[in-house]
Amino acid sequence: MPVLNVYRPPIDVGRPSKRRVWSYPELRSHSLLVLTLNELYLAPNTGEPRPEVVAAAEADGDLDALFGPLATVIELAAVQRAKLDLLSNTLTLDIVRVQHTASRLVLTFDTPEAADSCFSRIWRRLGDGCKLLSHGPDWRPLARLPMICLAAVLAITAVLSLTASAADDLPAAGAVTTVNVPGEPLVLSVPLEKLDWRWICAAGGCAAAVTQVWLYRRLTQPPVSLEVFRT
Repeated sequence: MPVLNVYRPPIDVGRPSKRRVWSYPELRSHSLLVLTLNELYLAPNTGEPRPEVVAAAEADGDLDALFGPLATVIELAAVQRAKLDLLSNTLTLDIVRVQHTASRLVLTFDTPEAADSCFSRIWRRLGDGCKLLSHGPDWRPLARLPMICLAAVLAITAVLSLTASAADDLPAAGAVTTVNVPGEPLVLSVPLEKLDWRWICAAGGCAAAVTQVWLYRRLTQPPVSLEVFRT
């Protein structure tokens, strides 16, 4: 799996506290998510939260009092791995607490923009000791059909080119050939249409080029997931 070193998450700018809020229905798995500099607050999925609750979370209110005893609070220092599934807009967090107990948290978003925004900001706040991996689809089933088509194009081009070369040694189309047999001579007409190997190679080259572009596009599909882990 290649390590990406080019892409960087967007710089998190805003209020001094740098608090970020996602709520239902933008956030599908929970009613409310608040990301602070060091912690992640989650409210159970009870539907869309009241507007005053969202406003209080965005206005730097007391999160412990706002979320109550049912809140899930996760310290970002305990997050060892964050994986974003780009197909399902799902963010998975692997957490290892001080007591060495491991747990997993799954966050589902309604749009790719919301999922990417949350993933990018969590990545930024995990610190510099993290690496990003890009998980792409398996290239073997993707390349199988284009490779078969490319091999077929090359084989057909080779066969037709050899046929055209061999045709140069045969009598021209419409020529008359006499075969000596007992009795009257037997006249055979050879209706062979002469082929031009240059046109065959040109057509085969165009078909091969199109197939190679198809293969390249399949092998360079964007990744299906992004993963950040602590080193």
